Amino acid sequence: MTTNSLLRHINALRCLRVLRKGVPLSRADIGRELGITRATVGNSINPLLSEGLVIESEDQGQGGRAGRPGVLVALNPSGAYFIGLDISTTAINAVLIDFTMRIVAKQTLSIRDCYRDALRVIDLLAELPRQLIETARVRNKQIRGLCVSIPGIVKGGCVVSAPWLGWQDVDLRELLSKQLKVRWSIEVCNDAVALASAVRAEAGESEMQDVLLILLAQGIGSAHIRQGRIVEGAHGFAGEIGHMVMGARAKLAASHTFEILAGYERFRPFIPTGQSISEGLVTLAQLDQPGPDLGNLLEEWGAVLAAGLLNLVHIFDPQNIVLGGPLAVLYPRVEKYVRDELASYLVHGFKVPPISVTSYGADSAAIGAAALVRETLFALPELAPS
Repeated sequence: MTTNSLLRHINALRCLRVLRKGVPLSRADIGRELGITRATVGNSINPLLSEGLVIESEDQGQGGRAGRPGVLVALNPSGAYFIGLDISTTAINAVLIDFTMRIVAKQTLSIRDCYRDALRVIDLLAELPRQLIETARVRNKQIRGLCVSIPGIVKGGCVVSAPWLGWQDVDLRELLSKQLKVRWSIEVCNDAVALASAVRAEAGESEMQDVLLILLAQGIGSAHIRQGRIVEGAHGFAGEIGHMVMGARAKLAASHTFEILAGYERFRPFIPTGQSISEGLVTLAQLDQPGPDLGNLLEEWGAVLAAGLLNLVHIFDPQNIVLGGPLAVLYPRVEKYVRDELASYLVHGFKVPPISVTSYGADSAAIGAAALVRETLFALPELAPS
């Protein structure tokens, strides 16, 4: 690629990044945002229009002015589609999202009886993309990629360890690629990293300078974003906060980890018959009076959550904390207690960071997995050092 073509490519990507939140803008707006001329914006937008990634529309806000209506540019919802598949011990949650992050198809497949059989699960995974595509009535060539979210340690497309699933050293990307035989990119990621991708897609870059994302599910994981990038650690395994021992002796790792004490397994007996875990947790969150047994459990859960967050704030000192996953729906019930505990026991000088719950709900990992592939369309090229 020549220097001039590289610059045109970079400017096109910069224009696309300005539009990533889905707000239509004029060429002049884009030029002001990026500090480039309107002519440069026009030259950069043209290839995006040709590729179908953006569309034009008339600016309805110009109605009271004389002269020609302005032209706005926005992401084309049907310009690209992305598939996210999230695996748990109960189900595969599958979503197909368009370029504006809207869910256009969704499937949930129970794997309660076979989740430990990796090969069987991969067979089932391979069937879901076709079902999503048929439901949404999109063409295969419109799909830009697929990502699978896993509750465990992932490296290079391989599931190194997923204790809840009972998987070790499963080359999921390779096995799934052989099954699907498609030209799409196929990725595998940790479920907390998927959550981070969903939240990053929803927020502006300025809002993601130092955020701790915590996925509350059967297990508990995290992704720490600093200066817009996920901190991966020396071996790519950072964020496994669920294995944090909540006690003074290492041998308590068998029974007193953060995820054993604060994951959703303890709430399973309270889930109404016939409801999934995510549906049941929503039901529990909506109860006016939880009853003494559930009330006591919520108090215990709040205490463990507060202790875990206390440790994490001392370690990471995040600007914000965002909670996601099916169990996050219960956080409002213990929010005041958690914040009071943090305010009481944080070392002087630390501040209680804002703690919010993502709007994506129980679908956050599946949506985030799809968003991770979507993000590749906005990625600026890495320039080699001279």
